[in-house]
Amino acid sequence: LRGKCHSKPRTFRNFIDIREKERDPRRDQDQGRSLMNRRNNEAGRKILKRHTAPKCKCHGVSGACNLKTCWMQLPTMRQVGNILQNKYKSAIRVQVSCSCSATVVEGRIAQALLQVNSRGNLQLVADQLSKASGGKRKTRALPTDLVYMDDSPDYCRQDRATGTLGTHGRVCRRGTDGPDGCDSLCCGRGYNTYTVEQTTKCNCKFEWCCKVVCEMCTNTTQVDICK
Repeated sequence: LRGKCHSKPRTFRNFIDIREKERDPRRDQDQGRSLMNRRNNEAGRKILKRHTAPKCKCHGVSGACNLKTCWMQLPTMRQVGNILQNKYKSAIRVQVSCSCSATVVEGRIAQALLQVNSRGNLQLVADQLSKASGGKRKTRALPTDLVYMDDSPDYCRQDRATGTLGTHGRVCRRGTDGPDGCDSLCCGRGYNTYTVEQTTKCNCKFEWCCKVVCEMCTNTTQVDICK
């Protein structure tokens, strides 16, 4: 196996985490978010490393494989994206205190604490839920778990404070499962169907030389609008 890429993870870490390391996470006002970003960056690197696998190519007459060259192959972008999407759906919500530790607000897979270790990095450790469950349950968070501090805005409703316009009045597509489908885009509020007349270009043809001439046609169609 080729061993020339041992320094790559360190390079990734230095490049991606540079903005978070420019300030002292123990003193910065936004210490929680900075530490959260570094912790999630490290989780992503661990996921990438865990799914890196050796790949080999044979050299020789008629594929005899007298000589074989091997290297470590990174997973495809689609593979990494699918893994991170699942991690995103099961992310753990935390709240960082002034002492750079954190208490759990809500966790769908694991309950966890965030603490700063001796190197100033955010460390995810197990939270012993002895008081809440009578000491019967203990959980351990994985190094590849993602964490977050704030809930995403409710994009279904208008919120001027966050700049969210909502989906009221949006045109949707009935009977489709995609993001523009009425069931998804209208957020369960339903939709109204209107009959409208649309004027579009039609019967276009090329005339020498050199232009395209079209007629204007009026068609009656149905449009679905979110309530």
